Amino acid sequence: MNTFGLHPIKGRYAQQVVREKIAAEIEILRQMPGNPFSGLPQCSPDDLPRDQNYKDGKLVEEVSDQTAPQLPPRKVCIVGAGVAGLYIAMILDDLKIPNLTYEILEANSRVGGRAYTHHFSDKLHDYYDIGAMRFPDMKTMNRTFKLIKRTKTPTLPYYLKGSNTPKLFNGRFFTPGPDPHHVGVKNGGEVADSVVDKVDDILEKAFGPYKAALTENFKKGFEKLRKVDHFSTREFLEKGGPKGDDEQKYDAPSIKWMETQTSSTGLFDQAFSESVIDSFDFDEKAKWFCIDGGTSVLTDAMRKGLSTEVQTNTKVEAISIDHSLKKDGNMSVKCAGESNWRTGYSTVFNTTTLGCLDRMDLSGLDLHPTQLKAIHTLHYDDSAKVALKFKYPWWVKDCGITEGGVAKTDLPLRTCVYPSYNIDTPLDEPAVLLASYTWAKDAEKMGEYIKPTSPKGEEELVKLILRDLAILHSEHITYERIEEALITHHAYAWSHDPFMTAAFALFGPGQFVELYPYLSRPAADSKFHIVGEASSVHHAWIVGALDSALSAVYLFLYRYRLWRYVARLFTNWGLVGDLELGESGTAHLKVALGRLSKEFQVKV
Repeated sequence: MNTFGLHPIKGRYAQQVVREKIAAEIEILRQMPGNPFSGLPQCSPDDLPRDQNYKDGKLVEEVSDQTAPQLPPRKVCIVGAGVAGLYIAMILDDLKIPNLTYEILEANSRVGGRAYTHHFSDKLHDYYDIGAMRFPDMKTMNRTFKLIKRTKTPTLPYYLKGSNTPKLFNGRFFTPGPDPHHVGVKNGGEVADSVVDKVDDILEKAFGPYKAALTENFKKGFEKLRKVDHFSTREFLEKGGPKGDDEQKYDAPSIKWMETQTSSTGLFDQAFSESVIDSFDFDEKAKWFCIDGGTSVLTDAMRKGLSTEVQTNTKVEAISIDHSLKKDGNMSVKCAGESNWRTGYSTVFNTTTLGCLDRMDLSGLDLHPTQLKAIHTLHYDDSAKVALKFKYPWWVKDCGITEGGVAKTDLPLRTCVYPSYNIDTPLDEPAVLLASYTWAKDAEKMGEYIKPTSPKGEEELVKLILRDLAILHSEHITYERIEEALITHHAYAWSHDPFMTAAFALFGPGQFVELYPYLSRPAADSKFHIVGEASSVHHAWIVGALDSALSAVYLFLYRYRLWRYVARLFTNWGLVGDLELGESGTAHLKVALGRLSKEFQVKV
């Protein structure tokens, strides 16, 4: 049952990575006596042990309401009240499983996680989104838009590209013609002249053969891409492909220019395979939207619709399972400030970032060594934002930037976002500008100016941003006029957030193939689940958190053979593309491997 809720190539890529890891593990386990795989025939990624609970695409043991057995009491713990944790709770409420209760434990004083809106006041559109802020309406994001519709969350058009937005690099504004920023060798710069105006074409030439191979013959394309999984995007461009003679080689200044034009400083250090797979998301043209009132409106609506209150200011310090207790509810959670463990859980869904999970005592879970490695080592990227509130929208009135969009520059602020939700703000009323939005190394440098607990002491940050804004808009307005219009500011760096530690997962070279299969697999008798965008194909997107949450709920239902509710899950919430279901799928094997005792946790 290949069900792709995301881009079919991304879904198939994730499924194949899982298949290869599972096949390698089973090959070792079948020769080890005392486990469910002992003595099985030799298998391959294309011929894994079949799921006996499915036949002809349907669950064999699905039962009707009239014949459903009485279910024992079960209690579930959801750690974290971000999008993933709230989504799990929504699904459990909807499934209405008899005798099932759940708790949501959130360390922070607020809910929403990385969906976080800062309000300068309670006036209309007097805010900015610190976290998720824009959503492309494309097939890969369907689950996000279904959630927005389900919660009746209002949206507005988001203008990714606007009119009259400046582009300033190397001290020169963009003008039509070759090398407008004078970075090429002919104009005294360091960038190869053949690269200067061909960045998009060069990257498409690098990614294109792998994308075409995956599309034309997935199996061959997968093998082709896997051979370069150990390359970063930077290394691939520098060495000219896997053999060094497949593609044109580029020098460091040229690669830096490509990175500067298309992303942020340091982002080309991500895996080349990640860059290829991620590029599929933007192959289709899409309309973009934002949430009217900020993305916190969505998570607030999710929270308000739940049957169970979120327990905020409740930090989980440890999670454990007692194998000596021969019952479902043998999992426990230890919370800060509480002398006794909270006991009796049948399953724990952890939805925190891996950085926060790494701080917990997980020694009582007997996690697979590669799961522990993922928790310790998976690369996360940084992000920082600085918003300024002005007496009037000078970028509209004085600069003619009337349709949102972004300005791009190599100045420290890097990206200036003209909010789409306040383009109709009267020209004589206060307005908010997302003056700086940075990622990776650029965010790290910006974060040095941002105080983690208070805006006091951020005078140098404000001066820096005002200076950059003045330079970026110098054709229309002066520094003095911008400074005089300033009312206040707010800045945030996700690396400073103790409840997050970073912005989003970004797999490094080799990490997706090695770590993803174990992040998406349950552990501790298949009663512990690592949930969130890091455990999905869609890193850094809300849809990744939603897909991961839905996958985890399915594996929970499968673990306890709640077939009737599996059917209800499919009907009401759909299917997940990177979780392979059905008779010839791998979901049942994830559950089986997650139930193995420590002695059978093999490394491949």
